[in-house]
Formats: sequence, structure tokens, C-alpha cells
Amino acid sequence: MRKTYLIAIIDDHSRLIVFARFYLSETLKSYLDAFENALARRGLPRKLYVDNGAAFRSRHLEYITASLSIALIHARPYKPQGKGKIERWFKTVRTRFLFNYSAFSLDKLNADLNQWINEDYHQKKHTSTGQTPFDRFTSQMHCLRSAPANLKNYFRKVARRTIGKNRTITLNGRLYEGPVALIGKRVLITALERLSPSTAARLWARILYIP
Repeated sequence: MRKTYLIAIIDDHSRLIVFARFYLSETLKSYLDAFENALARRGLPRKLYVDNGAAFRSRHLEYITASLSIALIHARPYKPQGKGKIERWFKTVRTRFLFNYSAFSLDKLNADLNQWINEDYHQKKHTSTGQTPFDRFTSQMHCLRSAPANLKNYFRKVARRTIGKNRTITLNGRLYEGPVALIGKRVLITALERLSPSTAARLWARILYIP
């Protein structure tokens, strides 16, 4: 099996793992997939604390968190203390889950990880809190907001384009026609990463003119 990367999101208060998955890359696209799944599964937090790497300073992530009223906070450079909780959890994964473990597929690896998190990690008392992550998290559910039904729309790719004289815009390597009234204008486009024909037909309803 190819090299994999574990991306995880931890709840600071309870140490509950909101979402975790092994991916074949550690790009922004992989992180956004994990983030979207986390929100859909556990609700919207008030703050999101992320690394200081270039991927986490993308305008796309800023747009998503702002749209969902989530404060985006970056770790201070060269200050590993701020990432201590998630780093300790990664160590727990290495010693309690991955030790002497072998898998022959990514799907199997992630299925076993999810089972271990829910049946083992979430059910054992944490030495710092004195509670299981699951019990501590579920006792404070009132602090969370439910994810909107159209959550996927908030993860649409954001791009700025100028509509050409021939009414065209290029997005994701594909050519589209824009409204005549916006020829020569700078516009903001939000679109899903992968556009189906039906999605493309609705694309222009999500073009915003930037004065």
C-alpha cells in the first residue's frame, strides 16, 4: 500500500476526535474533506485552530470558515505547544492502534481506525480530564451549532475571474459563458470542485460582481 497521511480534528475541551482519516496526500483538498466530514458529523465549532502551513492559509479555507461564522486561528510559528493535544493523540495512535498493525487497503485501514476511535479511544478515561472523550463531549452539546443542510455548498471552490469580451470564463480548465452585462467585469465565482453538467448549468447563479 502507498504511503498514507493521517489527518485528524480534535475537540480541545473533551479530546474527542471529531473526525480522522488516512489520506494519500496531505494537501488542502484532503484537509477540507476531513473538515467537511467533521462538521457534518459533530456540528459547527466556534473556533478552528490549525497549523501555520501554507495550505492552512488558503483563501478557500478562510472563505469557508468565514461563511460558517467559525473563527480561524493559526498556530504561532515555532511554537509547538499550541499543537500539543493533537500531537499527543497522534502518538497514541502510533502506540495503541498502529503498533504491529498491517492493512492491505486504504478503506480497511480507515474502517479499522474508525472502529478503534469509537470503541476504544472515545470510551477510555482521559488522564487530563478524568472523563471519557465521548462523555465529556456529549455533556456540552449546547455549545455546538448544527451544520446547515447545504453544508457542501459552503465548500465550493472560490475563484476570481474577469469575463472576457467574448463572454467567457475559464474555470478548472473548462470554458464557460458569462452574462452579457458583466463583460469586462471582475467577478467572484463559487463552484464545486467537480462540476457535473447539472451543476454547471446553475453556475452563473453563483457569480458575484465585484465593483
